[in-house]
Amino acid sequence: MKQEEHPWIKLKRYPHIGFPLKHKSIPYLESYITNKDKIKSHSFLPFIRRDLFQRRFRIVKQDNPNSKRQRKKDIKPREILFASHFDAQIYSYYSFLLMDKYNKLLKTKSFNDAVVAYRKLPLFEGSKKNKCNIDFALDAFTFINNNQDKELTVIVSDITNFFNSLDHKILKRKWAELWEPNSRSLPEDHYNVFKSLTNVRYVKEKLLFHKYKNKIWVKTGSPNDPKTTKLRQKPIKKIQYLRENNAIAYCKKGDFFKSGLQLICSSNETKGIPQGTALSATLANIYMLDFDEEIQNYINSNDVKGFYQRYSDDIILVVPRNKQKETLSKMRMLIEEEVKLKIQPTKTKVYHFEKENDVFKGVEVDETTNEKKNRALEYLGFEYNGQRVLLKTAGLSKFYRSMKSTFKKKTSLAKYADSTEQKLYKSSLYKRFTYRGANRRMHHNQKKVSYSYNRSNYQTYINKANAVFYEFNGGNHIKRQSRKFWGNFHELMEGHERDIKNHGKRKVKI
Repeated sequence: MKQEEHPWIKLKRYPHIGFPLKHKSIPYLESYITNKDKIKSHSFLPFIRRDLFQRRFRIVKQDNPNSKRQRKKDIKPREILFASHFDAQIYSYYSFLLMDKYNKLLKTKSFNDAVVAYRKLPLFEGSKKNKCNIDFALDAFTFINNNQDKELTVIVSDITNFFNSLDHKILKRKWAELWEPNSRSLPEDHYNVFKSLTNVRYVKEKLLFHKYKNKIWVKTGSPNDPKTTKLRQKPIKKIQYLRENNAIAYCKKGDFFKSGLQLICSSNETKGIPQGTALSATLANIYMLDFDEEIQNYINSNDVKGFYQRYSDDIILVVPRNKQKETLSKMRMLIEEEVKLKIQPTKTKVYHFEKENDVFKGVEVDETTNEKKNRALEYLGFEYNGQRVLLKTAGLSKFYRSMKSTFKKKTSLAKYADSTEQKLYKSSLYKRFTYRGANRRMHHNQKKVSYSYNRSNYQTYINKANAVFYEFNGGNHIKRQSRKFWGNFHELMEGHERDIKNHGKRKVKI
């Protein structure tokens, strides 16, 4: 059965309660999930909750103006919930149904082009390729650039704890209205899906791992026939080693029902939905329908004639300078009163774009005093100062930290793992962090009748961003930002190879 017949089926292999689904399960998936009677009484397994801590830095102001600036580490926790493999397909199917209704509705609205996240928007009419964040950033910067004859205010903001703050009553009402206009109630199958996302049951990933770490299910190859795989249970010391050991399940469903039910936690909040399911992003867009329409109507009014775009919880507004105060007030009022959410005060940035001595410039300014802060506009991972667009330095730094961390893990594995040789496996490192892995190539899998791509890397993203912004920038300014990566990569390679070699000498000496 071809994947094209079921665009909502997306089989994954992350470890969960129960084994991953196989391609031969697709006929059963379709017959079960498209049956409303089955779904209205379906019992959803608990989610697995993973707490991610993203390292961020913020500048610490010094009393002494002559002292150096310091940066204080700011840890931002984020909860990601993973649905079981079967439940994930249910969420994907209902996302498919709702997104179809949502897109048809937006074609009748003025803000069709303004809501850009989680949608397939073609690069141009008839194109088979869709836009991504690079293209959306280009749209915003192009509008600013095309209005150099005006004094512009650009407002960039994001919503506080977006997914965790969605009001359940508003969500249910907007879901029902979209599915059947003027309706206030959901069909029974939809309501059961709604309940699973609002009355959340979950298991903390670390507790689940701790309980089953001595008998994790993994997929291994046969010693005599690498193409033949088998499932077996084995102990895994640390949770970060799950991927290296090709773990596919913490336990079987039956084993969890016998011995793991005490791990289940319940959330009885009146706000929030899990971030991580295929349906969550679709519901977030549906939830914001009223806000999108109100703000777009304001932006389109004759005395404003500006630009509005929303990428999930990231909002950008471009208006004439004399509309700055009114626009800020309008946006905050609609967010708080229309959709019962909050704007992050520290993340609401105001920028002024205008010509100075015939040079078009844009800088961040204080919202109240208009005092210049000499920082470029930041949006969707890019910086724009009125002259050219560059990647945010934070993104480049994150990539370098990831490269350092991966080298450290690979070196530790080479030094201490009994199952590997004492050497770095360079091929995977080159593919992940250099231009050698940047080219995406399509592969045709005849056995599964499907197509797949080589895994691209950050250099792929840089190349694409450079190509998209080449004409806008008038050159390869984005590509030049990565010129140090090759040298950094080989510096790390030499250092870690030396570390492995010295470790081997010490081991022999002992």
